Amino acid sequence: MKRIKQLVYAAVSLCMAAGLCSPVFAGAGRTGAQILDLGGGTRAAALGDAFSAVDGDVTAAFWNPSGLGIIQDTQAAISYMDYSQLFGEASAGLYYAFFAGAMPLGASGTLGTTLQIQGQGEVAITTDSPLIERYENLGTNWAWTVSYADMLANGLSAGISGKIIQMKLGRYAGRAYAIDFGAQYNLQLPDFMPPVRIGAAVQNWGTEIAFIDANQSDPLPRKFRLGTAVTIYEAGYHDLRLIGDLTAFIDKLKEDDEEGVQAFIEANPEVTRDQLLADRGVGRHAFEWRHMQKSVGIEYWLSNLLALRVGYKTEPGINRPDFSDHITYGLGVRLLNYQFDYARVPGGGPNNQRLNVFALVLRF
Repeated sequence: MKRIKQLVYAAVSLCMAAGLCSPVFAGAGRTGAQILDLGGGTRAAALGDAFSAVDGDVTAAFWNPSGLGIIQDTQAAISYMDYSQLFGEASAGLYYAFFAGAMPLGASGTLGTTLQIQGQGEVAITTDSPLIERYENLGTNWAWTVSYADMLANGLSAGISGKIIQMKLGRYAGRAYAIDFGAQYNLQLPDFMPPVRIGAAVQNWGTEIAFIDANQSDPLPRKFRLGTAVTIYEAGYHDLRLIGDLTAFIDKLKEDDEEGVQAFIEANPEVTRDQLLADRGVGRHAFEWRHMQKSVGIEYWLSNLLALRVGYKTEPGINRPDFSDHITYGLGVRLLNYQFDYARVPGGGPNNQRLNVFALVLRF
């Protein structure tokens, strides 16, 4: 078991170094397998997706597998989001379901798994007339992940995940494979300072996904997450935490559209290549403030029975002047071994509608 811990620690260290030091290509909207961007769990949704430094929660495996390291009991969760209200009849059958489970192995760490399922709805098939001939189901996307986490030292946990992603595009299907690495550490601070945990993870490092051939493949939405969780107040029946995340989109190792870059520069001679790559978030520019997703959330627990949550999230690439919906919120109710979570989040669509997210968590 000591050997396993050493291997996990080495893998996490190498991946963190690669994520921070290698030249990468960052940017939203240029990747495939967008099911990996739909989130994991209702609690995280209510907190604005600030979750890479949260531990002890079965859904933590989606954000940072090391968050499973301190789980003491077997947990299972199911979360559901209905997208059918966004576009009326055109969005019938659109949904997203998230399942998670985790089982502690005693001194051998924690084993976890998640399953994401995305229904893509139906499309109306017509011929030469406007009459609908039939409806064709667009298929279901899914991603299955298996995670392992353990405590490497006092206050330090690490985790690793392997995943399979299956996507449908009409009659075509594509499959990809990826791994996640993560670590969390409780800072050793003086007693008069609040407890602080930091977390970091690299996600979706794997193969590209192709529906027809390798020449028409897309990279996975690779990300680097860095977060912190601060226990502002903890006494008696009250527990108040502040959680924050920064997410850099590192989906490509380099600029692979040199012809497009040269064509743009020739058409806009006032723009240099470095300026263009900076605007696109290529390489080290992926870690610039303007290209990162910013998430912050506050969670308050009353007597470990009732949780109130609120979050704020901004995402790069959303430049519509009329889009100002960044607030998330929700609550949780825990009774014995059961927990019900609810979140209200921005859903988008033509009217910037909001969506409800529901979840049920069981502890054994």
